[in-house]
Amino acid sequence: MRGKMNMNANNIFIINGNLTKAPILRQSEKGKSFCYLNLAVDNGHGNDGKPDYITVTVWGKQAENASKYLIKGQNVSIAGSISSYIDKDRKLQISLIALDIEYGRKPAISKEKELPIEHEIQKESIEEAVLDPIPEPDSIEQPEEYFYEEPETPEI
Repeated sequence: MRGKMNMNANNIFIINGNLTKAPILRQSEKGKSFCYLNLAVDNGHGNDGKPDYITVTVWGKQAENASKYLIKGQNVSIAGSISSYIDKDRKLQISLIALDIEYGRKPAISKEKELPIEHEIQKESIEEAVLDPIPEPDSIEQPEEYFYEEPETPEI
């Protein structure tokens, strides 16, 4: 992981897995870009075990890049922080916020199954489009040290 992450903090997670679907860029009520990365993660039980499914939230320019360059099945390594908040039903929710994403290998795609990314996005269900996003990082009361300062990403 190469980003500017506060590695002295106790609130850090590192996870590696494969995307279960392509990320879709969304806008918060305040106009900030975000997306969800849905990962299938090996739980350490070998081939007999089923993977764990983890959702990580990505904000800002990282979300824009993730939705542009990541595809279903691609391997990613993510470092970030764990955040908690009270939802509208007054229940405690835990969320994983990506601070650094390392793009891994893309899946091998056979010619007959190859679909353009736009087609994959159209297949997403209507239900996912209406998910309530977690609160924006600046609306959660946390010390400044938890916020990631994203370096400028060169255009490719």
